[in-house]
Amino acid sequence: MRKLRWIDLALLPFGFCVLFLLLLGKLFGLTYKQISVVFNLWVQGAILTLSGLTPFGASICLLTDEVSMGRLLLTFLMVCYGMVYVYAFIKMLRHYHLPFDDAFDRCVKDLEWLAAKWHTTYHIVNLLIFILFYLILLGVNIYLAHYLCGY
Repeated sequence: MRKLRWIDLALLPFGFCVLFLLLLGKLFGLTYKQISVVFNLWVQGAILTLSGLTPFGASICLLTDEVSMGRLLLTFLMVCYGMVYVYAFIKMLRHYHLPFDDAFDRCVKDLEWLAAKWHTTYHIVNLLIFILFYLILLGVNIYLAHYLCGY
C-alpha cells in the first residue's frame, strides 16, 4: 500500500474546484477552458480589483468628516494602493487575452513554470494562487476598508 503524502491531499480540494468549474460551465453553457478563464481570471480578478479600490473609497469617507493633511496623505496612499490592483488586472487581461483556448493554455503553462520554480506541483500552485493568495488579498482589502471606516 502506498503511503499518503501531504501533496496528495491537495488533489482533493483541487478536484472540488474542477468540479465546481465544470458545474458552473454547464450552467452557463461554457466549456471547462472557457469557464476557467472567465471565473479564475476575469471574475476573481475583477472582484480583487474592486476590493483593492475599497480602501480608497473608505478614505474618501474619512475626508468628508474632516479634511486634514494626514487624511489627504492617507487618501493618496489608498489611491496608489488601488491603482496597483487596477494596473495588475489590466496586465493580467493583456497577458491572458482571448481566444479562450490560448488564455487557458498560457495560464496552465505559467502555473507549471511556477510549480517548477517553487519545487511543487501544478495543483499546489493553482490552489495557492486561485484560493489561498486570492482569499488573503481579499481579506486584507476588506480589513483595510473596515479599519478606515472605523478610523
